[in-house]
Amino acid sequence: MAEFMGYMILFASNQAFISNKISNFVNMKRPFNTHIEDIDLKFWHDLIESHGKLVTLNAGDYICHAGEPSSLCGYVKSGYLCLEFIKHDGETKIGGFAFKDALIGDFPFCLNNEPSHFDIVARRKSKVWLMDGQILKGICDNDPYAGKQWELLMESSYRSLLNRFCNILLKSPAERYANLICEHPQIEQDVPQKDIAAYLQISPQYLCRLRKTRIKGNSDNTEI
Repeated sequence: MAEFMGYMILFASNQAFISNKISNFVNMKRPFNTHIEDIDLKFWHDLIESHGKLVTLNAGDYICHAGEPSSLCGYVKSGYLCLEFIKHDGETKIGGFAFKDALIGDFPFCLNNEPSHFDIVARRKSKVWLMDGQILKGICDNDPYAGKQWELLMESSYRSLLNRFCNILLKSPAERYANLICEHPQIEQDVPQKDIAAYLQISPQYLCRLRKTRIKGNSDNTEI
């Protein structure tokens, strides 16, 4: 009997272990900033911390402005930032978001203190590690491992940029929204709707209609 009870306890423990594994898998979220998946992230974080400083940004604080020389680069410790493009009529388009752990900077231009192509602005209180990109350039030029990691970062960033480009050109706004929510369901809790709309290249009003359609569809499926 004692042996039987032992098997039952072991079975129950394994069930709990398997259940936790399944739960962790289901709840696992792919990073929004996919460029960090293919690089040695610890290397970059350690390098930036050893040559930079931790800065606290309030919502609305900028790291760089479009058209102005900037050599700042780093990574997000907490909070999140936006990469903004301001059109001539004042309309804001968001090229991307930088969440926790993401590398930030107008690469590769920040390595030579060239004018930035976009604004990088904090959307909420954020902590960011920042260093001088010109120092980073010297390290990558003289350290073979750093140079290799730089190549991997550029390759990964290019893939992310190409995916974003194709997404905008080839998919409808409804498809872009559906894909965003499917791949990053937490984003509606993390980011204001107006910023999501600017990222999807649609108006806030149209995003509202898409959300209502999705919520209604989910409700109909639940009733079935």
